[in-house]
Amino acid sequence: MGMGIVLCGLNGSGKSTLGKVLAEKLNFRFIDNEDLYFPKTDSRYLYAAPRSRQEVEKLLLDEIHKCENFIFASVKGNYGNDVIPFFHSIVLVEVPREIRLRRVRERSLRKFGSRMLPGGDLQEQEENFFALVESRPENTVEEWIRSLDQPVPMLRVDGTKPVDENVKIIAEWLGLTASTCEP
Repeated sequence: MGMGIVLCGLNGSGKSTLGKVLAEKLNFRFIDNEDLYFPKTDSRYLYAAPRSRQEVEKLLLDEIHKCENFIFASVKGNYGNDVIPFFHSIVLVEVPREIRLRRVRERSLRKFGSRMLPGGDLQEQEENFFALVESRPENTVEEWIRSLDQPVPMLRVDGTKPVDENVKIIAEWLGLTASTCEP
């Protein structure tokens, strides 16, 4: 069995950004939860037609089977018991709440511009998403990690630090040499 890494953290922690760079440096497959949930069938709004949880669980397993070394970016890795054995380690990306919430709004503005502002056609959807993000308890991810039947090694990284610094920390923790991480 290969190495599966769950890169988790609350919205705005930088999971996808860190995960993409880490996957490239390690030559791992990058799987983003957002890509599994949202098939991008509507070019005007990327989140228009979410898949069901069951569909996402199946797609995730399919993605894992395509490449035994993978990084999965998600708030939590709670996608059924069939997936857990593939998780070699968990990296929890931590960022203070205020910074995360600001990042989420800034990302939305970059993606959708004035469409998410008052009077825009996406204002309601985005405000609902912001409310969801704000309502999540800060210990959401840690509660999931504690709930695992089988313990999985976990590393905490500071998502406010430079991505390359966190890539190096993670690679060293995984037992990979710095040269392994060079592009």
